[in-house]
Amino acid sequence: MKRVIQMALVLSLAAMCVVSPVLAATSQGLEWGITVSDEFTYQFRFVDEGETTLDEGVNASVNSLGGIADPISDWFGLPSANIEMVYTNGTPLGLEAITLIGILGFGGAFALPTGNWTFMTELAQDSLWWTDNHTVVNDGSVWGSRLAETEDDITSEAYVHYLKSDGLLARYVVQATNSTSGVSSSISLVRNNIGFDIVSWVSDNILVVGIGVGVIVVLGAVVCRRR
Repeated sequence: MKRVIQMALVLSLAAMCVVSPVLAATSQGLEWGITVSDEFTYQFRFVDEGETTLDEGVNASVNSLGGIADPISDWFGLPSANIEMVYTNGTPLGLEAITLIGILGFGGAFALPTGNWTFMTELAQDSLWWTDNHTVVNDGSVWGSRLAETEDDITSEAYVHYLKSDGLLARYVVQATNSTSGVSSSISLVRNNIGFDIVSWVSDNILVVGIGVGVIVVLGAVVCRRR
């Protein structure tokens, strides 16, 4: 867990602020996919060397949304969303909330305007927080970025995903795995009811899908011959 927390804190040094600059869709196709008073639920989980030490539900409420500048020329020109988070029992997040500071290593946004994810990719890759170890995640339903590194027998990775449908954070995960023992420690904040991303699943399991289609074709041919 110590390695995971260290990685989360180091990520925060990559970017320290997001400038919040007018609403409605812009000439660059950007608009908010969430509205003030929207509420969402997440699962906040810590795993320390294979043992779960925190597993709590979190409520997130949208209090305000910054205006979207037109045009936007860099990542830090993106607007910010004021989102309040408490545990589902009403208790405020404690010191454990500091582990979420790792989101700064991916631009620091809890929500992004929707409508032009290609443009978001361009802004991210041109931003000061982007490094050679970052990669873009642009699947069927999510957009985001991933950071990975290996040191000795420890493989560390962190990623942030946003739902394309509303631009709100879908997953924030920081994980360190011992390649020798296979034991992992992680910090994760994952949104509930994200749904199944069929496009991404097909992309990640194309061989399985191909074999399945082949089997169906063969079975179909056998049935036709018997007739």
